Amino acid sequence: MVTGIRCGFVTRFGPPGTVSRAHSDSISDEAHASPISRRTVSDPGQHSRRQRPRMVRSLVALCIAVPSLVTGLSIPANAVDAVQASAPTVVVTATDDSQLNAGPESSGGNYMHSADAAWVRPVAGKITSWYGPRPVICTAGGCSSTFHDGIDFGSACGTSIKAISPGRVVEARNAGAFGERVTIDHGSGLESVYGHMQTGSFTVKAGQLVQAGTIIGKVGMTGVATGCHLDLKIRTGAYTDPTPFLTFRGISL
Repeated sequence: MVTGIRCGFVTRFGPPGTVSRAHSDSISDEAHASPISRRTVSDPGQHSRRQRPRMVRSLVALCIAVPSLVTGLSIPANAVDAVQASAPTVVVTATDDSQLNAGPESSGGNYMHSADAAWVRPVAGKITSWYGPRPVICTAGGCSSTFHDGIDFGSACGTSIKAISPGRVVEARNAGAFGERVTIDHGSGLESVYGHMQTGSFTVKAGQLVQAGTIIGKVGMTGVATGCHLDLKIRTGAYTDPTPFLTFRGISL
């Protein structure tokens, strides 16, 4: 069981075995960077000389925060010592390891990608409705809002739905217009919400721990829905667009 971690970053390396400069910015400053800029920094497809220092910094951060990732990597020991001596410290207290899988928390509601976290697509099928403004949809169950705060995966009723990442189930219940709903807390203020699920299909209950890929129920069309689909929402205090959030974590849409 993990009870705490120490996080720090090295901005760049000098000659072999030395560290030319330790990162001195606060972790809160790093947390406020946009998700797009983080993806640019950590993109393994970029090999330019300018990007290399930042890539090295990321590796050192993982050495400290996620010891299990460093097996087989060759990183100077004094680089780690320099980070521990100069970088800010963040202690994360958790009752179980799943709360650490969402990555470091940011006060701005954005989350850095954690290479140790597992992320999976919740269900097969193309996106039939994106996040943003939309026409009002009315059915026998009522009418929708004019803004869609999730994305819809078109898939056959009865298709299994998977948890997108490890976490703890907050609720599994009927939510009116949103139909049968499951909400999962992934830690650090991050939640995923799965709506319009099939009646009686829940395979999880409140308080249960799940892993990425755990089957939580089946696709349905409960609530205000015109066809079988999964409405997935991402909440970081407020609802946020799932598209950049998921693609940044390697999920193809």
